[in-house]
Amino acid sequence: MALVGAVCVRANADRTPVRSDCIIVLGARVRSDGTLSDSLRYRCESALAAWKEGLAPFLIVCGAQGADEPVAEAEAMRAWLVQHGVPEKSVVLEADSYNTEQNLQNAAALMRERGWESAVVVTSDYHLERALWLARDAGIRAGGIAAESPHPIGVWLKNRVREACSWCVYALKKLL
Repeated sequence: MALVGAVCVRANADRTPVRSDCIIVLGARVRSDGTLSDSLRYRCESALAAWKEGLAPFLIVCGAQGADEPVAEAEAMRAWLVQHGVPEKSVVLEADSYNTEQNLQNAAALMRERGWESAVVVTSDYHLERALWLARDAGIRAGGIAAESPHPIGVWLKNRVREACSWCVYALKKLL
């Protein structure tokens, strides 16, 4: 329970992102009808606001197509961002990753290809702490923006318990 509490505390941490080379938006589920899940929409809304504020000129959208998804998460995000005013040339697609570690490793490779060194990582509030650990592991100088997460108490709790378990897996991988 203490680890779940730590996830909750870090989800509410005060973070001030700084201007960077790009914004990395981590994937989440795309519904079977092709619409963004609430988590993915909140992430896109936060990334769009950061882009409009001028935190970075480019966005890297991450996420492959899951078995139950009609399109890759990255493709769905790109379409949403372009629909909301981001020029298509400003959105870099990373559609080969199936988890957070792959998201950030693949984004780091895209950044190196372009000579970018810094990023603002956008993901759900409960997920941001570990995402920043993984970004640093991938060699990205990163700050973060905590997007809102779905509100139903069952979903809220499930996400935080699952993330606490992911913190344990992360720590074990570091030890081994």
